[in-house]
Amino acid sequence: MTSDLLLALTVPVLVCASGLYALADAWWRRRHPALRPVPYLPGRGPVVGNEQVAVAEAIVADAYARYGALYDTPGPDAGPYAPQQPARPAGTAPASRVREGGTTAR
Repeated sequence: MTSDLLLALTVPVLVCASGLYALADAWWRRRHPALRPVPYLPGRGPVVGNEQVAVAEAIVADAYARYGALYDTPGPDAGPYAPQQPARPAGTAPASRVREGGTTAR
């Protein structure tokens, strides 16, 4: 009997305690705000961004120099992602459509 009563009373006590904690935490944060961040230095931001871009470009250039040959030729099952063949000059037909006499098949 007493264990059921204690169990039933723990829920309201827990709710009240968490509410008091939330009130005290909100009061503390209002009275003691966080430190303000260091002001933005207008001259330094773009320089750092340019340095990071230069480092990233160097990494990409090095990776392409090392592994670029792997991506130049498509694999046997490249599917729709295979690079397209260069366009033929105007007035020429593909080799499969040219007859022996030089005329195109229809």
